[in-house]
Parts: sequence; C-alpha cells; structure tokens
Amino acid sequence: MKEPFNPFVINTYQGKDYFCDRENDLKILISHIENDRNVVLYAWRRLGKSALIHRFFEELETSKGCETIYIDLLATQNIDEAIQSIASAIYEKYGRTTAGISASIQKLLASIGATISFNALSGLPEISIGINKSEQPGQSLKALGDFLLSRKKRIVIAIDEFQQIADYEGANAEAIFRTWVQQIPEVRFIFSGSHRTLMEAIFTEKKRPFYQSSQLESLQPIALEAYTKFITEHFQAAKKSIEADSIEKIYTWSRGQTYTVQLVCNHLFANYKKVSLSDVDVVFDQILTQQQAVFANFQKMLTRAQWNIFRAVAKEEPLQNPLSKDFIQKHNLGAASTVSTALKALERLELVVKDEGYYLVHEVQLARWMARL
Repeated sequence: MKEPFNPFVINTYQGKDYFCDRENDLKILISHIENDRNVVLYAWRRLGKSALIHRFFEELETSKGCETIYIDLLATQNIDEAIQSIASAIYEKYGRTTAGISASIQKLLASIGATISFNALSGLPEISIGINKSEQPGQSLKALGDFLLSRKKRIVIAIDEFQQIADYEGANAEAIFRTWVQQIPEVRFIFSGSHRTLMEAIFTEKKRPFYQSSQLESLQPIALEAYTKFITEHFQAAKKSIEADSIEKIYTWSRGQTYTVQLVCNHLFANYKKVSLSDVDVVFDQILTQQQAVFANFQKMLTRAQWNIFRAVAKEEPLQNPLSKDFIQKHNLGAASTVSTALKALERLELVVKDEGYYLVHEVQLARWMARL
C-alpha cells in the first residue's frame, strides 16, 4: 500500500501502521476462526468495523495462510444484487491471472448467467452479472459455494452490512443464506453490521434461520489510553506535538467514535505544528460547518414532534429518562405519549439509539451540531 500523506486516514484501511490498537479484538477473531466458529461483528456506525476486518484479513493472509474475501451488501436491495456482489468479490479475488481470466472462473460465471466485458477506455475486463432469472437464488449461491470448496486453502468470508438481507422483498433471503452457509461448512464467515437492532434480531430470535448459528461480538470504542499513544506517536514522528488533554478533549467530543477521532486528528495534523486546546475547538467548528448543509436536511425529513425530540436528546445526551416531566417541560415537547411515539420512530430509524440505558443521537457529529441549535 502507498504511504498516506496524513497518518490519520479516514477513507479506507491503509495498513497496520495507521491502525490503532484493537489487539484484543484481533485475538478474539483469530480464536473464533481457528476453532471453526462463525462470527457476528456488530457495533454502532463508524466505530471501525470494516477497518478491523481488513486488518484481520491482513493477519490471516500473511501469518495464517488463509484466503479472504470481503463483500459489502450496503448498496444491495434484493437477493439478486447480493449474489452479484458475492460473485463480483469472488471474481476480483480469483478471476485474474497472468494469462487473463482463469478458465474455472469463466465456467463459474457462465453457470450463474454472468458475462465479462471490457472497459472501452482502459481495456481492462469488467464483470457484468446478470443472475439467471430462471434459476433459484439458492442454485446460484451453491455454484459459488462449490467453487470456494474447490480451493485448497481455508477461506474466510466477511459479509459487511449483512442486516440488509432482512429488508429484501420476495424470497426468504435469511433462509437462503443460512442454507448456503450450511452447504460450505469448511468456509468461515464474519457477518458484520452497523444496525445493531437488526443484527441482534437476525441472530438471536428463535424463529429466524440464523438463530444461535454464530458467535456475537459487539465492537466497543478504542480505549482513550490506546488512542493517546497512537495519536502522540504519529505527531511526534512528523516533529509535531499534541498534549494529552487535547487528545482527551477530542475523544470525549467524539464519544470515542473511530471515524470522528480520526477526522479531527486528520485536520489538526494537516494544519498545526503544535496543537492547543483552542486549535481543537477551531477544528470542531470547521467540521460542523462543513456538514451543516447535510445536517439541515434532517429537519425536513422528520415531523415537527420528531425533530423537536431529536434536538432535545442531542442537547441533553446522555439522556436517561426521555419521558420525565422535567425533560419534557424543559424542551416544551407536549404530551408524554407524543414524546414516546416520536422517540420510537427515531429509534426505528436508528437516529436515536439506547446504549447502556442512555439515549444518544447515533451520529456524533450530528449530535454536536444539533446541540448548538
């Protein structure tokens, strides 16, 4: 990988030198895979699940001799698109050889109705998967699974944003995917998701196909101590400085959310040689100002009652009792029944979440922006 200009990367995994801690999480994941256990990895958004998976895969590939495949279902809306994502990931992993496209991959893609075209500008091959509509989705998945079973190395597949399958219309996607997993028992799976409520429901409700099929691992924020060491060392390596109190201020404001901590540090590293507490405040303001146009749209998306409660939670978080008389009167929210109905709607949308008994606005930057209103 190319060395990034800024050590506080915010867009993608750039190697373990720019990855903070998670040593215990890595040990847990390695133990699960080595002992043939599938894993459910879930957390609130932007805590670094995807980066952890890529860091874990790097470890598996370099020291454990495994082959790894990463699949993202976030943009998929039905099971055909999910199968397309899986097939594309397999093609990216195994399809290209020095002599062109491997014969086994060509045969596999043909079996599920896929075609390969060439980009008119680059001349490089591109996969276009038109899943055979005459085939059942389970048959396409079986063909993909049979190909994976033909590999000689242990394979680990991560399916990110796995909760998407719960919203697919028509086919019972959960049952189809569960059957597929059972058909390839030699392959290990990591099911990752950022919608905690849905992920827990998929794997803990008795009547659902994936009930108790995998080990649940809830990802927590990286500890302040680990982040302090990580941030300080990167500043020092560039002959820059940042004090521990500034790092603690960043961490608290960010609620320990990996993406926001990295984003703030990215700005500070780019603009300051010696960071002060006032510099941190300047960057906070810059980040919220940059996001203002996006955040302002939330008021248009919600009812008046939902917006008022949403804003009130942001101002009071961590909020323990949103139905208390004092909270309702302080923010002029009306009847308790109105607050309860609107709050449930916000929770369903995961705009507001309940964490360890306290209500929070899920997206921390949005919470900080609304708290200023």
